[in-house]
Amino acid sequence: MKYLTALLSGVVFVVLLSFLASPFLNAGYISYHDIQPGPDGETQLIDFLIYIQWPIFFVVGAVLGGMMHNRFLTRN
Repeated sequence: MKYLTALLSGVVFVVLLSFLASPFLNAGYISYHDIQPGPDGETQLIDFLIYIQWPIFFVVGAVLGGMMHNRFLTRN
């Protein structure tokens, strides 16, 4: 049950943070790396989203889901 809670929490964090935090992170990434508009810039942003942002969002959500399960959902 703990792993299911962590998995679901990770998925929820990916979805929520993709809408809430990704625009700000993408704008910072674009300005830092001076990415120009076009197909190459879009490819760099997609790579950043898929290989960096989503795994970080999932790990943070899974860790918080595991902590939430230990603190609130288990009987001590």
